[in-house]
Amino acid sequence: MEALLRIQIPNDELHRRLGGGIPSGSIILIEGDRGTGKSILSQRLLYGLLRNGHTASYVSSQYTTPEFINQMESLGYSVIRDLIKHNLLFVSLYPLLVGVSEREKFLPRFLGESRIWGREVIIIDAISSILPKEMKEEELRLLTMHLKKMSSLGKVIMMTVNPQDIEGNILRILEEISSMLVRLNVKTFGGDLKNSATIVKYNNAMGIFQKIIPFRVEPKVGFIVEIAAVV
Repeated sequence: MEALLRIQIPNDELHRRLGGGIPSGSIILIEGDRGTGKSILSQRLLYGLLRNGHTASYVSSQYTTPEFINQMESLGYSVIRDLIKHNLLFVSLYPLLVGVSEREKFLPRFLGESRIWGREVIIIDAISSILPKEMKEEELRLLTMHLKKMSSLGKVIMMTVNPQDIEGNILRILEEISSMLVRLNVKTFGGDLKNSATIVKYNNAMGIFQKIIPFRVEPKVGFIVEIAAVV
């Protein structure tokens, strides 16, 4: 695997603002409340990775396959070709969770699914959806060891999380093992909502990156980095 996974697409500044790409072996945690753009950011990164020749798995607790395709199309990020060519594996969690008699049994099954973890990039949107309702210390250790193992193999693991949906101690551990921690915020300024991504931590960055990235989202255009904004 390349040392740096490129995410560049035409007319988009995000790759430059993130130092030119994502280092292989990164564990990325994207935090934010509901509506702050966690899924949008992960979808933009997914699209950029696919356009630069990388393979990915996208695990969703929100979309069915048709809904995901429509969502990506609405952003101007068509992934139909990637799904057909098996460059992208999309996994909807809902039918998988229904098929497991006990939620506690789902995590080991998920971590052992080689089809998901065999790709260069694994995106889990959101990580809270695969965790047991009451997570034991042994289960947390199983998760962290698996993530570190995948990272050591050069894979990029990207997880979104709403801090309100996960226990504080679990969130802290995920923050500790992450090599990139991104917090998303929405603020009101002059009657408008302003989105921003703050890079709290970025270990092993291979280029100069911008600590605060203001952005907006437009139909058929997708994720747009603002040149100047109040954040």
